[in-house]
Amino acid sequence: MPGSPANADRSVAPATDEHLFGWDCTPGIVSVWADREGRALIWRRDGECITWTRERFRPWLLSTTLADLDHLGPAPVPAPSPGSESAAIAYHELDGPPGSYRYLLSARSGRALERELVAGARRRVGRRITSLYGLGDYYRVGPIEQYLMQTGRVYFRDLAYTDLHRLQFDLETTALDPRRGRIFMVAVRDTRGLTVTLEAPGPDDEPRLIADLCALIRARDPDVIENHNLFGFDLPFLEQRAAALGVPLAIGRAPGPVLVERYEEPSGWQPEGRRRVRYRVAGRELIDTLDAVRRHDFVARDLPSHRLKDVARAFGLASADRVYLEGAALFATYRRDPEVVRRYAQDDVAEVDSLSQRLLGAPFALARMAPRPYERLASAGPAMGILEPMLVRAYLRAGAALPG
Repeated sequence: MPGSPANADRSVAPATDEHLFGWDCTPGIVSVWADREGRALIWRRDGECITWTRERFRPWLLSTTLADLDHLGPAPVPAPSPGSESAAIAYHELDGPPGSYRYLLSARSGRALERELVAGARRRVGRRITSLYGLGDYYRVGPIEQYLMQTGRVYFRDLAYTDLHRLQFDLETTALDPRRGRIFMVAVRDTRGLTVTLEAPGPDDEPRLIADLCALIRARDPDVIENHNLFGFDLPFLEQRAAALGVPLAIGRAPGPVLVERYEEPSGWQPEGRRRVRYRVAGRELIDTLDAVRRHDFVARDLPSHRLKDVARAFGLASADRVYLEGAALFATYRRDPEVVRRYAQDDVAEVDSLSQRLLGAPFALARMAPRPYERLASAGPAMGILEPMLVRAYLRAGAALPG
């Protein structure tokens, strides 16, 4: 398949390195957005300058059979025959025995490809099928992974961790449930010198606070947004309050989609089968330092708990004058002494920054190797989340079928 991992130009990077680091030497990629229609946006950092490019790729998946395309007649075009690169659906046969994932199917539209495969599978098995999930004949990865595996690109080539523009924000709320409470303060800091606190003393001030936070993030334009328990508390609470107040949660990076997107994925640190809600923002990587803490403690078993304050103390990251307050009393304290709560909130984001520096070096390094977004490597389990994408890329690069 032209443009596929199996047929990409092999002269770009040394063969001894490409299995580990990919073969495309494009430097400075800090984020990738892609969809199932084959559209991709790539953001790159060069010093303090951010550039972006808009690209097309052919969505693809792997299959053990072509039977589910039989209803299309001769429509699927074998690659690398003339016209296969622009065909509605094409296939490339990889080296492998029957029963292996030896058919690389590609299409102009990933949605259209899956729709035709579902229709074919329904005819083949004689029962209702609504998606390819649960069908062992197919192996799929997400659109961003498809793009990275197809191009041989990786994140952060030629960048150091300190080159990233990282921003931390932390919500302070009147209750833990967004249906009963609201946001009254947001502490924000970043690695370019920003330290600011946004406040909503009264209920009528909350819409403005959320809008100001979104505007601030767009103006600062960070590569990475971080907090501790970002996915478990801050983003769900912010999402629900923004929806209740009719404020668009628009923090994406131009020219990508601006709104925060929600999705589910398997948990790398919870019992098998458990799924967790995650979020994505076009052009920015979302990092929850709680995932990094869990990864560390899974091996070291040396932390008293996974709470931010406890972890910061255990790692020696808490400052001598760090402010500690009881969470249940925060809003009452704010009404009496707002300055002490501002200091408390800023101490929180300072510790998140320090914790990121302490624990995110490994996922950063892995992002220069594995064909996955940085934010997903930071939360992934070591086998399926990290090694498997690298193996799939290597198999496809060699034109070899994945074992069935």
